[in-house]
Amino acid sequence: MHTLTKLAATLMVVSPIAILATGATAVETNLTTLTATAQCTTDATGGDGVRHGCDSEIQTLQAPDSFVLAQNSLVGGLISGNGSEQECHIEWSQQTEILPGIAQPRRLTLRAHARSPKGHFAGRGWATCKYSVTLAPLAK
Repeated sequence: MHTLTKLAATLMVVSPIAILATGATAVETNLTTLTATAQCTTDATGGDGVRHGCDSEIQTLQAPDSFVLAQNSLVGGLISGNGSEQECHIEWSQQTEILPGIAQPRRLTLRAHARSPKGHFAGRGWATCKYSVTLAPLAK
């Protein structure tokens, strides 16, 4: 079987399992998908025009033993934001070789960042980020 065909088959086959999601306070699970949400809200920009920033706590999605996160299945992004900056930062780690020369991650971390609006008495800034990723079993 061609390597890319094997990779596609490996990433598409998902079986019901118990999901392990560590370190995330806002995590939803079903039989094949992990979802994490990160959110932060700044103080309001004051009359002096000084802006404020915030970073959410880091949310972590961890694949259970014998599984990886199908990196190309990642969906989501910024679902709500205000201010001069609203950003979602993701990082993949714990790369695991699933086929010779082809690796997939076992961990995803997510952090939201926001900065309050420019101006005087301009209000608060916020960012809410939500991402979902599919689990794929490792070949036995």
